[in-house]
Amino acid sequence: MPFNKIMVAITAILLTVFILIPLKSGLAQSESNVTLGIIDLEGDEVIGKTDLADKQRFSQDLTDYVASNLGNGTNPKLVTVDNTSAMIDLLGEQKVDLFIDSPFISALVDNKSGATPFMAIWGEKNPGYSSLIITKKSSPVIYHLYDLNGGKSIGFTSGDSSVGYLLPKSYLIGNGVKFSPPSSPADMIYIFTGSENETLSKVLKGTIDAGVLSSTFFNALPSSINSQLKIVGKTMEIPLGIISHRSEISPQLIDQVRNILMNMKADTKASEALKQFGSSVKFDFNPTQLVDNLTGLAAKAINGTESSYF
Repeated sequence: MPFNKIMVAITAILLTVFILIPLKSGLAQSESNVTLGIIDLEGDEVIGKTDLADKQRFSQDLTDYVASNLGNGTNPKLVTVDNTSAMIDLLGEQKVDLFIDSPFISALVDNKSGATPFMAIWGEKNPGYSSLIITKKSSPVIYHLYDLNGGKSIGFTSGDSSVGYLLPKSYLIGNGVKFSPPSSPADMIYIFTGSENETLSKVLKGTIDAGVLSSTFFNALPSSINSQLKIVGKTMEIPLGIISHRSEISPQLIDQVRNILMNMKADTKASEALKQFGSSVKFDFNPTQLVDNLTGLAAKAINGTESSYF
């Protein structure tokens, strides 16, 4: 299953399972709503705007499956905001029950809101994704990672991106690369390109010295393109997504979610699409240490006024 389809399926599963289970188990809020929060960030990897139709189709399939097993109606509430601060407030005020996002965004939000990460989602065959630091193979000045200092330029995707900014920047800082601003002009300069395609274009044209691409994007490039590139650095792998819950949610609900997801791929009543999804991912139900590590990496990457996130 392609990476973007997996993330569509992840979001749809969590939307549907999370909003239906509490009504069966007597855990619904007094207004019979269970609220899932999503941050709509252009540069992030969890789900793109163009995947909305696929998400809706998959959600309907999953809704029918879960409803047939639970037998109860629901009054779900989906809250979409366009920045992390708004989601932090909603979780802290107990107005959003569950929150799904990419690993670093989840770490940012959990750290400020008091929400608890309880599930990491990894791919079965390709466990997660990493960031690659790339440059032109023909570059006369960059052969190794330590060649990036000395006023070189690098393209990140956007300030909201896990794999396109937070992960690679923390990796570079950990390897001794310094960035300008606010340091010396002799340190590395970075720009936000807005997309991986634009990063790739700027690297190939030579308008920036290096760029960051996700491992999934790079591996999908035709040989005629990636043969022109060289990888000078590779970060650790991170999961496809993190699921968190508000601090005062019922632990019984979380147990129900774990059981549903663990047993889904073996359920003969599940559709072929659901079985395929269940077979393509695996769940880590104790990601607290992982999220703590991601929080530290994000703090390393963010500087200036953005450090108020921590």
